[in-house]
Amino acid sequence: MKCTILLIGSELLNGMMVDTNSIFIAEILNKYGIEIVNKIVVGDKIDDIVNSIKYAKNNSQLIIASGGLGPTIDDITREAVAKALNKELLYEETRFNEMKIKYKNSFNITKNNERQFMFPEGSIIIENEKGSAPGFIVDDIACFPGVPFELHDMFPKFISKYVVDKGIDDKFYIKDILTWDIPESFLETEIIDIINSEPDIFTEFLAKDYGVLVRLIAKQDMKDKVESMKEKIYNKIGNYIFGEDSDRLDTIIIKKLEEKNFKLSVAESCTGGLLSSIILSNSGASSVYEEGYITYSNNSKVKNLNVDSETIDKYGAVSEETVYEMLKGLKTEIGIAISGVAGPNGGTLEKPVGTVYIGTKIIDKYLVKKYNFRGDRDNIRRRAAYSGLNLLRINL
Repeated sequence: MKCTILLIGSELLNGMMVDTNSIFIAEILNKYGIEIVNKIVVGDKIDDIVNSIKYAKNNSQLIIASGGLGPTIDDITREAVAKALNKELLYEETRFNEMKIKYKNSFNITKNNERQFMFPEGSIIIENEKGSAPGFIVDDIACFPGVPFELHDMFPKFISKYVVDKGIDDKFYIKDILTWDIPESFLETEIIDIINSEPDIFTEFLAKDYGVLVRLIAKQDMKDKVESMKEKIYNKIGNYIFGEDSDRLDTIIIKKLEEKNFKLSVAESCTGGLLSSIILSNSGASSVYEEGYITYSNNSKVKNLNVDSETIDKYGAVSEETVYEMLKGLKTEIGIAISGVAGPNGGTLEKPVGTVYIGTKIIDKYLVKKYNFRGDRDNIRRRAAYSGLNLLRINL
């Protein structure tokens, strides 16, 4: 089955918002063997949306649309779908009344909220348990809200039922191998012979914030061949692999600490709380996370972590010696400390932008390692935070 992803909203065209919904949708469609032939981004103009729908109908059997289901005058997806299909819009008053009861204590419901319950005739409603705007499907055009956490809840439930109803049985077996601290180009060079030996298995490389993925895709009946190929990749680059599929460095660390009954604390300078944020994005992290210090200034390092001011004067805040003392100032069995030059200013010939020292403490064993990251400020900070997690993973 061929599918078009249709993203609706002028904010996606003018740079006010970054699209993440299509990535989420595509990841799930891939698992069901549904081929994505087009991704269209269109603004809030009804004729443009109508034309996009007609183009998509001519080139695919399924359209997944996101956005434009809110209550305001620029939310016109319902009208556009009805116009493209030459259908009437029908008002579902019963559903609107149910919504009023559900959200009576959450926000003020106004007359324009009624628009969220206008559907093209013949529509099947897609329930939205996380928000006020239902989705709908009509003539294989499935429309969802643009709010990511609402779509993330609705779409998997919808597509799992849709493929059964349509008798689609092309589900793929997908294996993600997750790596860290190996450049994408070098990674490919290391395993290209393995890739070429399995032409029936599609291989792609995906660079993410949390690492570079090697994705293996094949039909379900080739699962054993995929697993065999995976083992060959492990034998070749196993030192760089930290997990598979839904594994993440932060979740691996949390699990390991829980198993060992250890507590973690962190001391951050250039990452400014990013490392803590990554860890605490996981529900249940409180079982292992004790505390975090953002010691951005030299005075803060001295005051909160007992770093010797003479150490900073002699070696600098960005140094192996300072990070070692930052670790010594942490009170838990396990610790991570980071200090670096994130840029764009502050670099020197000796310590250019991207120079970061990362240290780990495991009971009475201390390790500090120097890194040289490339990229802008945000990229350097992200790489430093995840590298801290990876360094701890390796040594824990």
